[in-house]
Amino acid sequence: MSTVSVGLAGEAEVPACLALLPEARHSPAEFLIARHDGRLAGAAAVIWQSWAKPGGFPLRVHVMPAMRRQGVGRRLMAEAVGMTAGEAEGLWSLEPEPLESPAAAFLQACGFGLARRQHHFQASGEALDGAIAPLVARLRARGRIPAEARVVSLSEAPMEEVGWLVSAEFGGGPFRTLHNLRQRATRQGVSTEDLSQVVLLGTKVAAVLLGRMDHGVAVIDARVVAPDARGDWAGALQLDAILRWGLPRGVREFRFHCDDDVRDTLSLARRCNAREVAKTGLFYYALSAA
Repeated sequence: MSTVSVGLAGEAEVPACLALLPEARHSPAEFLIARHDGRLAGAAAVIWQSWAKPGGFPLRVHVMPAMRRQGVGRRLMAEAVGMTAGEAEGLWSLEPEPLESPAAAFLQACGFGLARRQHHFQASGEALDGAIAPLVARLRARGRIPAEARVVSLSEAPMEEVGWLVSAEFGGGPFRTLHNLRQRATRQGVSTEDLSQVVLLGTKVAAVLLGRMDHGVAVIDARVVAPDARGDWAGALQLDAILRWGLPRGVREFRFHCDDDVRDTLSLARRCNAREVAKTGLFYYALSAA
């Protein structure tokens, strides 16, 4: 009879776990490793750093394709739940998953619920510019955009301040976030052009837009505005900057996303007649239910 064994990964086994779970690199992760009849079958990473609300540790599970539907994933999940019970309120999926994907179905089968749904839109640059350019012009005419505001590239911005702001908004921990930002700024391990922009108000970070080119489409991965710079001017200015960069270079399509409750971005998608191209979600498991 075939058997599945799951346990904490030893030091010599961590490289194999990272090969299956590269998303956990540069994070305070602990790994579980699964073997099926002695052969590597899968791994799980628990990030020992609570983020988001409700609080919880991010979790990622990967099962080798040939070993799926044999209980390996459920064993890894059960071990992760047992290991973290009493240490946090719950567990989060490490990254958003497409709602109709096998990964989402697996999480839900293991008791995870959809906590945050995200809408992914794609719009023509012309339509997006038609919504943003008049807004920026009105804000400038009314004196709503501070004279000392300027837009710089990510490599020119105070990286640690950017890292803390992005981490506070989206989770991931400041150290992992800072590592990813530095990779973006230097394009290390990145095959596509980085389009990230930072709005500075004097020397302080007012807003951050993380973007990149993907097969001719400008993809906006994240947007965040500092708490003391709330209002529409900073967000509008960063979108205008990426349009002013992209349109003269022939970029015709822009992709962006937001959660269910981000009304300004949903409104922007309607105004520029954006197409919804995907839905993803972050999933949560309450450890009190374990």
